Amino acid sequence: MRNLFEMIFEYQLLRGKDQLVPLDDDERVRLYGLAQLLQGERSDAQRQMPRLPYPTGVQFTMPGGFGVGAVKNLSGLGIAIATRKPLSVGARTVVRVEENGTEYFFPCRVCWSRKEHSLGMGLAFDGVPTRATLFGDEDSSGIRWQSMGLRAMRLGTEMVKTEPKVA
Repeated sequence: MRNLFEMIFEYQLLRGKDQLVPLDDDERVRLYGLAQLLQGERSDAQRQMPRLPYPTGVQFTMPGGFGVGAVKNLSGLGIAIATRKPLSVGARTVVRVEENGTEYFFPCRVCWSRKEHSLGMGLAFDGVPTRATLFGDEDSSGIRWQSMGLRAMRLGTEMVKTEPKVA
C-alpha cells in the first residue's frame, strides 16, 4: 500500500461496488482486511474508525467553482477539512487530493459545518471514488480535475453506514 489515501480509496471503491453488485471472495476478504487496518486499535468506542491527523491541502467542488482547504484529520469513512468557505450540512461535494503523484477524487456529503471561529466542515465519503496518475499521459494530468471524468464518478444515493459483508 503506497499511502493512507490509497488504502482509503481502495476501501471506498470496494464498499461502493459492494452496494451495487456482489463482491467475489477475494474482494470480500480485501474489504474486510482494509476495514480492520483502518479501524486499528480503537480507543474511542463511539467511532467506527479512528481519526488520524494528516495535514495536506485539498480542493473541493462548491457552487460556482472550487474551494480549498487543509485536511485536519481523516478516517476510512470521512474527512475533516479546515476551510474559510465551509459548505452547508447535507451538501454534496467532490474532494480532490494529490498524494505521491496520484490525484484522488472522493465524492462526499457534508455532515457538519462550522462557519464561525474554527472554520471547517466534516465530510462523509459517499459514493465510488476515482483516481488518476498525475503528470502521466495527457488524459490523466492535472487538467482532469477541471474537465475530467467526474462524469465517470458514481455518487452515493445517501449516507449509509454499512459494515463489510463477510461470508
